[in-house]
Amino acid sequence: MKKAFTLLELVFVIAVIGILAAVILPRVKTNPVAEAAVYLLSQIRYTQHLAIIDDKFTQNNTWYKDRWQIVLNGNSFSIVSDNNTRFAKDPQTNSNINSVVLKGVTSVTTSGGCANQSIISFDHLGRPLVGSLAATTAAYTAAGNNGALLTIDCNLTLANGSDENVTITIRPETGYASIEP
Repeated sequence: MKKAFTLLELVFVIAVIGILAAVILPRVKTNPVAEAAVYLLSQIRYTQHLAIIDDKFTQNNTWYKDRWQIVLNGNSFSIVSDNNTRFAKDPQTNSNINSVVLKGVTSVTTSGGCANQSIISFDHLGRPLVGSLAATTAAYTAAGNNGALLTIDCNLTLANGSDENVTITIRPETGYASIEP
């Protein structure tokens, strides 16, 4: 009557588990759109972080045009400031975040509070604004104009051309961003 496993039995079991893992793990299906959404969400939060820590106020009359903003273009994005002349640096690679392609995504569409807008910027409190800051003439503009504070949820929908879509929602006032199920 044995009360324990032998070392040889344990080695065989571990070897079988290793072989099964090597065969099964490569077949685990990933969702590239969901992965791109997580990456874009982290970049939106990074843009908001830059806006909060980088005080852009100066005596210059157009200081508000220098706010940090994320610019969406098809399936790519850039993070810019200083009237679109200064790009954010990626903290891991120290390279400019300029025209970064979202792998596995064919388009990013906007709806809700940022419908038909490709630029989302953040003020010094982290509040989201929509539209281009280039044509604005005041620090804050009326709702519906470029450079206006977001008043309803902004939805960014990432699509890959088939039926796989993921939506990122940016909330007004706080700028809290999350991936919607």
